[in-house]
Amino acid sequence: MLTIFTPTYNRENTLKRLYKSLKNQTIKNFEWVIVDDGSTDETEKLIKGFIEEQELSIIYKKTRNGGKMRAINIGVALSKKEFFFIVDSDDYLDERAVEIIQEEIITLPLDYAGLVFRKVEISEGESRIGEKKTFGEDQIDSTPIDIFYKKKILGDKAEIIKTAIMREYPFPQIEGEKFVPEGYIWNQIGENYLFRYIDKGIYYYEYLEDGYTKRFSEIIKNNPKGMKLYYSYMLKKDIPLKNKIKFLIRLIQSSYYDRKKDRRNR
Repeated sequence: MLTIFTPTYNRENTLKRLYKSLKNQTIKNFEWVIVDDGSTDETEKLIKGFIEEQELSIIYKKTRNGGKMRAINIGVALSKKEFFFIVDSDDYLDERAVEIIQEEIITLPLDYAGLVFRKVEISEGESRIGEKKTFGEDQIDSTPIDIFYKKKILGDKAEIIKTAIMREYPFPQIEGEKFVPEGYIWNQIGENYLFRYIDKGIYYYEYLEDGYTKRFSEIIKNNPKGMKLYYSYMLKKDIPLKNKIKFLIRLIQSSYYDRKKDRRNR
């Protein structure tokens, strides 16, 4: 039914917490696909230890460092299950997460892309599933752009998407760059498929100092073409003017860094 996919880079400490949460799942009919993006710490040794324990079905692949987006494409290719769920190596799941996903998949219309759940900040503490509501309704059938810009349901979310659809929409792989915003793909999928949003928090997360969210300025400088791709795309969408202005500024920034990078590489 489900592939839980984890891209990882030098996260041996936080991976232990994620592994524990997966071992504690009330239902274990899932595979855990891990793409190690060229870690230089003890990540490989740690994961091989997980495999030896035989508690979970684990597929592990180590690659040269190419960034999260390339790792996701590799993970999709390795997946053997119908649905694909990205869980970052510094996050973890509620012990009933897979059980709840399975319950919701049963009623999901066949032509939908997948399910979307709430993420809960670890600093907020672990409340009971569904206790804290943020979507406003128990269930909403919608698209990422409509949810964010019209219904104003902001923040990161936990997407579980059909693997076949993930294969239809691979992440761009840009030479010399490692990042394209995930929204670039989720929003494209939303042009052709609906998602079902479930107001239950099953995914616990935190933003580490060396994570993508905390390093935005560095990311836009190092991945200007990928960011240009995203902002150019978003400027064509039906979104509020204030957001278009923000994206236009970001596009100008990205273009500046792209020209600067090209001059440096000549």
